[in-house]
Amino acid sequence: MTDLFVNRDAKQVAKLKKGNEKAFNKLFRKYAKKIYNTSRKLNLGHEEAEEVVQELFLKIWQNRTSLDVSRSFNAYLLTITKSLIIKKSRKRVYQMAYEKYAISHLSDISNQTEDYIIFSDLQTLSKSCVEKLPNQQKQIYMMKMHDNLSMEEIAKTLKVSKRTVENHFYRACKNLRTQLAE
Repeated sequence: MTDLFVNRDAKQVAKLKKGNEKAFNKLFRKYAKKIYNTSRKLNLGHEEAEEVVQELFLKIWQNRTSLDVSRSFNAYLLTITKSLIIKKSRKRVYQMAYEKYAISHLSDISNQTEDYIIFSDLQTLSKSCVEKLPNQQKQIYMMKMHDNLSMEEIAKTLKVSKRTVENHFYRACKNLRTQLAE
């Protein structure tokens, strides 16, 4: 019975390796919920778990030519999932440590005018970065971050699939991270 599922996955992985989008979509539909649930069980929030699913399948698509058809696709996915969850957890720990450090060291040195100027500069920079995004990414990013709409609400408003909205939002965030890092 297990060999049947491995063979079925192997066929889809072989097709995916050649760039077949239908095979990719089948594998996504088969495993996305499992990856999401695994992420949630490991204490990620809803949005973070969705990000893990998106990042995971983006990595699969980007590295499709190096997939090994003879190995278990399920095990491969779980290995990548574990890695992504660890990265997100580390990021959260670093953020909490930084906030604790900042609160303890900066509270007595606080300079409201300087803070306001820095905040204004960051706000201006972030607005200019958002303006540089492609139109669809910018629109979806603004609807999500400024209008506080869910992915489903955005999809209904724009009359596109939720998956399309998620992809554009992921790409917008990635573009913004790249721009802000520069």
